[in-house]
Amino acid sequence: MTRDLFGEVPVDAARPGDVSLSLVLHDERPAAWLLAEGIDRRDAKWAPKSEVKRGEGRDENVWTMPRWLARDRGWL
Repeated sequence: MTRDLFGEVPVDAARPGDVSLSLVLHDERPAAWLLAEGIDRRDAKWAPKSEVKRGEGRDENVWTMPRWLARDRGWL
């Protein structure tokens, strides 16, 4: 863990080049989440759990992922 202005932060919490997006969870499988920018499930895309981290508590709908993945799914 490292320490910043607001307290301790896990070292691997966000890698350089990662983006955090507010997305809606539509479905979950053992290896992936089905995410979309809104409530329309038809716009949802699968994101691998190995590349995406979900926020906790009140930030549970904030997803952190590599910029390339967000761009590939059309979220950027």
